[in-house]
Amino acid sequence: MSKKLVIVESPTKAKTIRYILGSEYTVKATLGHIRDLPKSTFGVDLETFNPEYEILPDKKKIVAYLKKLANQSDSIFLATDEDREGEAIAWHTANILEKDINDLKRVAFHEITKNAVLESFKNPRVIDMNLVSAQQARRILDRIVGYKLSPLLGRNLSAGRVQSVALQLIVEREKEIQDFVPEPYWIIKILVEHNGKQFKMKLISVGEGKISPPGIKKKENAEKYINEIKKHDKLMVDDVSKSLKKTGPYPPFITSSLQQEASIKLGFSSSKTMLIAQKLYEGIALEKKMPVGLITYMRTDSPAVSKIAQNQAAKFINEHFGPEYVPEKPPYYSAKMSSAQEAHEAIRPTHINYTPEYVKKYLNKDHYSLYKLIWDRFISSQMKPAEIETLSVIAKAGEYKFEAFKSKIVFDGFTKIWNIKIDAGETDIPDDITTNTWIKLIDILPEEEKTKPPSRYTEASLIKTLEKFGIGRPSTYAPTISTILRRRYVRKEKRFFVPEELGIMVSDVLSKYFSDVINVQFTAKMEEELDQIAEGKKNSIELLKEFYSGFKSSLDKASGAVDIKIEKNIDKEKEPVEKIEKNCPKCGKPLVIRVSRYGKFIGCTGFPKCRYIEKIKK
Repeated sequence: MSKKLVIVESPTKAKTIRYILGSEYTVKATLGHIRDLPKSTFGVDLETFNPEYEILPDKKKIVAYLKKLANQSDSIFLATDEDREGEAIAWHTANILEKDINDLKRVAFHEITKNAVLESFKNPRVIDMNLVSAQQARRILDRIVGYKLSPLLGRNLSAGRVQSVALQLIVEREKEIQDFVPEPYWIIKILVEHNGKQFKMKLISVGEGKISPPGIKKKENAEKYINEIKKHDKLMVDDVSKSLKKTGPYPPFITSSLQQEASIKLGFSSSKTMLIAQKLYEGIALEKKMPVGLITYMRTDSPAVSKIAQNQAAKFINEHFGPEYVPEKPPYYSAKMSSAQEAHEAIRPTHINYTPEYVKKYLNKDHYSLYKLIWDRFISSQMKPAEIETLSVIAKAGEYKFEAFKSKIVFDGFTKIWNIKIDAGETDIPDDITTNTWIKLIDILPEEEKTKPPSRYTEASLIKTLEKFGIGRPSTYAPTISTILRRRYVRKEKRFFVPEELGIMVSDVLSKYFSDVINVQFTAKMEEELDQIAEGKKNSIELLKEFYSGFKSSLDKASGAVDIKIEKNIDKEKEPVEKIEKNCPKCGKPLVIRVSRYGKFIGCTGFPKCRYIEKIKK
């Protein structure tokens, strides 16, 4: 029996590390958390905020086995992931093994490669109790909110700090859409000709007044302008200019940007993205069936890249694309949040030469697609900017000024790998057009448009918004979205989130009685304070006391409210208030006028199987 025991979370990770360390190490997995707050009781002392942990029922055999191995080992290494959850698992493991944390060796690495793993084992550290305290404080906060708030809602409904804010964002967006009143506006374009080439120009100003976006707001003004422009049969070219703009590459992925891009380009849910990324991180069997960690750690909010990885990327780019694509200095990317600390590097391939084409035969379709996305993004992030040339033309007809442009990429740079969309403009503008020349007016092309409501959230845009406001952290986005879908607070229509009636009710109740704690600003503030705990700048017990004081006040006010129990209102909300002589165009069943929190609307009696609705015309 080996005298060196290594404990990790996952069997796949254990297998990969075992190949690296060799036979003198025994590597075993905890299969995730092995200890947590109890399921059947609250498990937190609200005077001291001390948690009551218990071994998870399905982990008792694993715990017994780990204890046996630990008693037979001279050295114990805790090699769980390099973030707060990983630190907490290491600490719980130490407690279960009844070992002093100073007698155990904590090793952490950002990538499961031979060099990174061996280096970490040469330089072990002790468990970082600041990270443990931050994770524990988050867990207790979530337990307080979930355990104390959910029963008030009734019907076994749930509420949580981050999930409730995510739901609130979706519901508020739906209300914006329901309340939105389209307003007409007009855009005036003209068709002109120069040297046999026709192209369009857009009216941008009248006299000293510029046309403000989105366009001309009054119909009478648009008609007046059109009639005035008709009096001209040609325009004088007032200005022709060329400009060269450099567009820099995008940073390598962090957790949120990976989830967003995988949603947009691959159609993956955030949960699916993280499951695949976890597998790529922990190891894929390649040559000789030896597992290799293909990407760095996938839970990170830092876009930083090691110098070694940058040098390897520069060498690869030089050899495969040419020196003209290698920047003079490696690009530097800074985190959007000053608290970025979940891991030390961006998500990138661990081996540059393991190109997507090379590993494709070892991966299934989804694994390959995500790996290629990560590999392409990283390599492109280390390349030179693209150069875009734009030709702009301004022409006048009296006091009416028009503009047209065309753009083209003159040096592709990073876009050789990472495609971007550019507005090519009017590609038929002749290159020989000059100032102080006349161009012929062929036609006037007015366009009537209407303002559009804001779009519903997709997974990508919701994650982007949560990140923008500092709500949640890399590890919370996927489970947050999964929860509100599983609870049927929202549903997906195509790629968009639509709040269900139940979700609207839950959000309305929480907004009414718990607006002090269930809101964007407060939740973001809590995340900042959890970061301060992780940095050793704030005491976790102080944070919990401050939070519970305000939360308990809201609880006391809400507990006697007659409208907080959702089940008392949900059936009432569904009752039709007025029948109409019209059938549903989708399923043929009668339509009725219903009442929602947003007012009256026409809905189908076939709900929930048929979800046809229409607005009541005023």
